[in-house]
Amino acid sequence: MDYAKLDPALSAAVEAGDGGSEVRNLLVTVVLEAAPTEAQRAVLRGAGVDAGAADRSVVSGTLSRRGVEELSHAPWVRSLTLSSSRRPL
Repeated sequence: MDYAKLDPALSAAVEAGDGGSEVRNLLVTVVLEAAPTEAQRAVLRGAGVDAGAADRSVVSGTLSRRGVEELSHAPWVRSLTLSSSRRPL
């Protein structure tokens, strides 16, 4: 895991390890170096990220600890942050 790319809240959530490494329970925002290529979009989708439009450099998804680890090692990922859950007003 490249903890330099994770914000403190995501680092703590990963270390807490609620569920197994395959349980997708972390709502994460991923900042990319540039718009993803098709191969990068496939990696993002495999990790649980909605890659969205091809020209987006900020994406989000519900990831497992293993997905966070995989993306943290990708050189084209700038940072990963734990997103807060949104609730209706």
